[in-house]
Amino acid sequence: MRPETAAFRELDTLVRNLSDQLAGYRRRALSAESRTRELEQLVAERDGTLIEVRADAQRSNQTRALLEAKVRELEAKAELARAEVVRVQAAFAAAAEAATPQAVDSELARENERLRTRLAEAGEKTTQLGERVRFLRQQIGHGAER
Repeated sequence: MRPETAAFRELDTLVRNLSDQLAGYRRRALSAESRTRELEQLVAERDGTLIEVRADAQRSNQTRALLEAKVRELEAKAELARAEVVRVQAAFAAAAEAATPQAVDSELARENERLRTRLAEAGEKTTQLGERVRFLRQQIGHGAER
């Protein structure tokens, strides 16, 4: 065998090995490109989903803020209502206390005393007016005699 033939065979073997390796690399590259496209699609879908999730989170935060404001408003109204209940209970207790027979009797006694005082004052004023009328009649009568 000639040395060129041996070198040619060795070169041919090397080229075949390189061709086989290149075919393996090509298959791996095609497989990697396919997997990359799949992952890009997943990322795109997830990005869309992520954008939707972020928008949902923002809407949820806005809704939560509105609800918290509403809760504060309702708590303030509830506090006012509690104060009103306390005031009404106190007024009711006072009214219930005033509605006892003893309280009614004492209120009637006070009213009778006020009325007696007014009657006495009216009697005094009537007496004073009567005396003035009598005085004026006397004055008129004395003036007629002159």
